Amino acid sequence: MARTRGTGNLQQEKNGTWTLRVGWKGRRLSRSTGTTDRARAEKALVKFLAPLGGGERHLALADAWPEYIKSPNRRDQAPSTLNAKRNVYLAFARWMTAAHPEIDALKEVSREAVAEYLAELRSRVCATTYNFRVCVLREIFICLAGRAGLERDPWDGVSLLVGDGHSRREFTVGELMRLLAAAARQGDEWKKLFVIGIYTGLRLGDCCCLKWRCVDLTRRVIQIIPSKTSRHSRGQPVTIPIHDVLFAALAAVPESSRGEWVLERLSEWYRTSRGKVSYGLARIFRLAGISTSVRIEGRRRKTPEATFHSLRHTFVSLAANAGVPLPVVQAIVGHATSAMTRHYYHENEDALRRAVSALPSLGEEAARTPSPFAPAAVPFASVPSAGISIEARLKRLQRLSRQGLVTAAEFAELRRKMLAML
Repeated sequence: MARTRGTGNLQQEKNGTWTLRVGWKGRRLSRSTGTTDRARAEKALVKFLAPLGGGERHLALADAWPEYIKSPNRRDQAPSTLNAKRNVYLAFARWMTAAHPEIDALKEVSREAVAEYLAELRSRVCATTYNFRVCVLREIFICLAGRAGLERDPWDGVSLLVGDGHSRREFTVGELMRLLAAAARQGDEWKKLFVIGIYTGLRLGDCCCLKWRCVDLTRRVIQIIPSKTSRHSRGQPVTIPIHDVLFAALAAVPESSRGEWVLERLSEWYRTSRGKVSYGLARIFRLAGISTSVRIEGRRRKTPEATFHSLRHTFVSLAANAGVPLPVVQAIVGHATSAMTRHYYHENEDALRRAVSALPSLGEEAARTPSPFAPAAVPFASVPSAGISIEARLKRLQRLSRQGLVTAAEFAELRRKMLAML
């Protein structure tokens, strides 16, 4: 018959003394060592565990996160990233304590317990969240393997899921107008917050905490290091041209009233009590009649679909659909890769039609069958449009040229004909 081994760890109290915390046969025992010296407390723990078939110190589930923070093996991470990982681990520890009270130490977590946890987790979160939590927990266990005395990694062999994420959608122009109207009813700072979000594509935190020193109204640009990518961008700021609407909102603030923050109250709330910001945003979306989440089959909770972050999707889509090359959009929003920018890009039907209609007609049958999207034998940009000025048509032609939908020769010829019509 296998002998039950005792496991234990040390916990320092407020008065500086160390307390023994021991798990044995499903029970938890605690006893003060009466000393503030950790080395002596370690010896007391080993001596206490010896009659229980132990003697080796193990890392308790409750102590794993503080040990991870102090570990020299841990990668340097931003405070927001550490906080997200902390929430993941604490949720796992709470579940393990409730589902398996007999498990007290990190070493005692078995592959069967991990499989049970992952089965429950998969039933209520999307694949992206699932994969993030698996990677976080796997990283913590690997980092603490030596400290916890792990003989084998319970996360070894756990596979990640194929993505089934539900991306946030972009807003229509009508929805943007309703959001601005609803925000204006809540106060001038709330309206400015949405104007900044719409015309810069910045994340909520960067919009709330925008500083006046980042705003150059003379050059009409905003230069800011996004908080999320500050560690990876090596201190390089993104440069965002200031739109006329945003310029009017910022220039309306007298220089004598410009402190450190563009949005004084919202910046304080975001830094000290983000719940107030979340509550205010939820109220604005309700007043605008926009549902922020959607029910996805197979998930217990609703999934975010239209939130403040959707303004970032909208900015990318509107810019790209207006003919701005994706690399330029990528530079403005500060994406590390063009793949991320494409993730934010939602093509509209008009842009797709323009791309398809620009394809050449090949073969006799194609020549006899005009495209349903483009006038036969007439270039797209040269089609007369009732009510559209020559200046507007010239801008359209320039967009097509930047997109590569017309050749340089076609651009020069069509531009010459349009200028002749002025």
